[in-house]
Amino acid sequence: MQKISYKNIFKILFIYLIIYIPIALTRFPDIRNEIKYYAITDNLIKSREFFILKYFSELYPDKPPLYFWLIRFFKENFENFNFLSIVFGSIIPSFIIVILMYHLFAKLKSEKFGFLVAISLATTPFFMGISVFLRMDMLMNLFITISLYYFFSIYFNLIKNSWINKVILYLSIFLGIFTKGIAGGMVPLSIILIFLILEKDLSYLKRINFLTGLGFIIICALTWFLTIYLQPEGKEYLALMFKQETVGRIVKAKTHIKPFYFYFVRLSFLIFPYSLFWYCGIFHYLKDIKNYRSWNCLEKISIIWSIVPLILFSLASGKLDIYMLPLFTGMILLSLNFFIKIKNKKIGKVLLKILSTILIVPLFLNKILKNRVNQYRRFLTIPLSIIIIFGILAQGMGTFNRYFTLKPVVAQIQDNRKIYTYRFEDFKNIEGIEPKIKDSNITNIQELEEIKEVLNRDNSKNYLVIKSKYNDKFSDIENLKLKFTNNSYSIFKRE
Repeated sequence: MQKISYKNIFKILFIYLIIYIPIALTRFPDIRNEIKYYAITDNLIKSREFFILKYFSELYPDKPPLYFWLIRFFKENFENFNFLSIVFGSIIPSFIIVILMYHLFAKLKSEKFGFLVAISLATTPFFMGISVFLRMDMLMNLFITISLYYFFSIYFNLIKNSWINKVILYLSIFLGIFTKGIAGGMVPLSIILIFLILEKDLSYLKRINFLTGLGFIIICALTWFLTIYLQPEGKEYLALMFKQETVGRIVKAKTHIKPFYFYFVRLSFLIFPYSLFWYCGIFHYLKDIKNYRSWNCLEKISIIWSIVPLILFSLASGKLDIYMLPLFTGMILLSLNFFIKIKNKKIGKVLLKILSTILIVPLFLNKILKNRVNQYRRFLTIPLSIIIIFGILAQGMGTFNRYFTLKPVVAQIQDNRKIYTYRFEDFKNIEGIEPKIKDSNITNIQELEEIKEVLNRDNSKNYLVIKSKYNDKFSDIENLKLKFTNNSYSIFKRE
């Protein structure tokens, strides 16, 4: 068994300290998703209910409650709740995922390879972005990763096949479901089953007490559903959960409907800059599928972790980029397996050269570090380049906030006066992070003529908050002055 270098763990921690933490400290949350979660949490605090979520007065069965419990704790007890919610809800789960993958693949192959997987995952820009975003996807991904880490560790005798380890495996699967929904169970269970099928070792399910574990997950889920059922509005809430948010999203989604091939095309962006190796790797392994028995364990894991959930998510009606997050580990692993296989061949050198040219920075780093022959060190300049680029960008979050977020707009609202919005219903979420702005004071109007009529009729002191692209439509309203505008939002004020 390979030893783990704690120096490498500190290197990864350093990345989080210089990039992830500064961004989380300074960026203003997104009005449509992040601040909306705070508004939902406020209702959770007011109602004192734990299992039935509401978005203002409407039932909100879209998500399970676990993530909102986490936000609730920080919102009730800390002034800087936004930063702490992101740190504990996204950044720390992201860090644990990276460290677990380092441990697993260092033990299964080599310490150097494990570090390459970890550093590549930690510096995938989309992964980095989700790590500093207030969404439950990273927390769900953590539980998926923990369950697969324990399964593969038990299977390859890296840890004991003990009851405590099996409990952690199945409890993590349930917590994944309890964080984001059915995907939290579908991803790890499908990977485990297909892996054992390829290994022709389905009998191993008995050794990990699979049916008992599945029963445990079902009992936990039924207990959760029963708790909801026994509460006021419980029946209606459950009906919405199963009809609208589970079956509806899988079979016939109302939103985010995309074609089957949507994800396969989008992956060139999602796992950039490693997508070139992934596409080539997928082509290579699918071409060699008849010889799958000769693949080593890491090749099998990477193919299964990449392809099986990708097919399942592609079959679902509703699709979003962020749904691909649980596949990132498998995709990075497959990309690096393919790179290791071809690194000394002409095609490997060409692909690495193309990637270095696209990013530009690796070209300079390779010259400075004199990396001419060592392909491993040349590859490491790719994540190092991303660290440099994002380290610089992290210093500019104040500028980003000024030109692209609602932060300076909200700062203009000094008193408790009426606020009108035009085609901007999401603005009511602002109450979740700015309690001085009450939803009751906000009126959203969808039709231009109607809002102009209202503004001309209402001569009291009020605000108008809109998206900047609509600025010209309100230039003729009497006594309505533009107080601030940026690339995304504007605020008008009537004295």
